[in-house]
Amino acid sequence: MATIVILEHELQRGLALPYLVYALAERWRAAGHRVLVHHGLGRPPTGDLAINNIELTRTPEAYRRLFEQYPRTINASVLDISKSRFSRDLLGSGSDWKGPVIVKTEANFGGKPEALLRSRAASAGLACDIPAGPVADGYPTYPSLQHVPPRAWTTPGLIVEKFLPEKDERGYYLRFWLFLGERERSSRWRASGPIIKGEHLLEREDVEVPDEIRAVRARLGFDFGKFDYVRHDGRFVLLDVNRTPSFTPAIRTVAGGLPDVLSPGIENFLG
Repeated sequence: MATIVILEHELQRGLALPYLVYALAERWRAAGHRVLVHHGLGRPPTGDLAINNIELTRTPEAYRRLFEQYPRTINASVLDISKSRFSRDLLGSGSDWKGPVIVKTEANFGGKPEALLRSRAASAGLACDIPAGPVADGYPTYPSLQHVPPRAWTTPGLIVEKFLPEKDERGYYLRFWLFLGERERSSRWRASGPIIKGEHLLEREDVEVPDEIRAVRARLGFDFGKFDYVRHDGRFVLLDVNRTPSFTPAIRTVAGGLPDVLSPGIENFLG
């Protein structure tokens, strides 16, 4: 049996966030593996495999050096998941796009993970290596570029994209592809509104992962994670990539068997 080490930022200690990797770890332990969680830059425990579970859009250089302590690290090359690294639909203020637009943060999940860790550092009087950036509670949409507020163009860390929802007469849709190694689940979820979160999901169906989305995974070097995408006018549009996906109560309710599907994928990295 193997020793698997989950590597996290020092400021993630004690957060108790519902990471999907924790649910997978329960299955790995039940299978006989030893799973440890290591926080910070201190000497990590020895192990056969590490997992990059550092909850930051950009993995700091000092944490990257921890990966060298292990024969293999899951998502060792997934060091920057800024949206501009994969988005094909970024817009500038002078773009000729005539349709609706959406404003997002470059950072993952609206910049909230970084803000939470910065707040913890400030409260504890600790040094912080996490750069400041904007935080968004939602993703505002506008009917055209002319309606975008000036701050969206002048605030570092905000981006503007084409708004390309997937919809029909029954509602709006979002596709989730979750994977670990060769194990995966790909679903299309229906919701009543265009900005879809876990609590908005009404029903799911299995769908095939398109080749162009698989190609982005290969290009970005993802071993484990979650991709959100839609199909708009026959084209697949990648909206978000995440190397630290959550398994929230809302997701657990509608996709409770997910850890059982994905957990055997760890075997692709052992041996």
